[in-house]
Amino acid sequence: MQFKELTAYRIRRVAESILDMAEELFERHLEIRVLDWRVLVKLADAPGSIPTEIGRDMLLTPVQTGRSLLRLRELNLVVAVPDPNDGRATRYSLTKPGRTAYEAGMKIVLEVQAFALRDLNAVETVALNGLLDQLMNSTAYSSADVDRLSAALFGERRDRA
Repeated sequence: MQFKELTAYRIRRVAESILDMAEELFERHLEIRVLDWRVLVKLADAPGSIPTEIGRDMLLTPVQTGRSLLRLRELNLVVAVPDPNDGRATRYSLTKPGRTAYEAGMKIVLEVQAFALRDLNAVETVALNGLLDQLMNSTAYSSADVDRLSAALFGERRDRA
């Protein structure tokens, strides 16, 4: 099997193509990155979130989360307030311009998705979504799963020296 025929490669390639198009539109119209918009999505869903919650739920590293929050604050799209119960924590919420950017970003994402799926009919789209749900569920794994695969591939686990 060729590398480019691997399912994981093909999924990654499709995702990158979709994200690249969205990035161009976000940069052109919102002057933010898709990654920054994901922070706005979290804050639209859960105002008052702390950075660790944002990063965890949006699949961002702590550095990505921090940079996005800083950028979004500079653009007046989010506001930071100290947590009243924990002086060390900062909670973030959308500003009115942040809400507007979130909504514009949602339009972009939905249009890019429609563009990507334009050659699929309704039945194929439903089937694809069902397969993606199934694939997402089946690719969740634990350290025990890694240990089992490691043993199956290479025998008993060896500690690295």
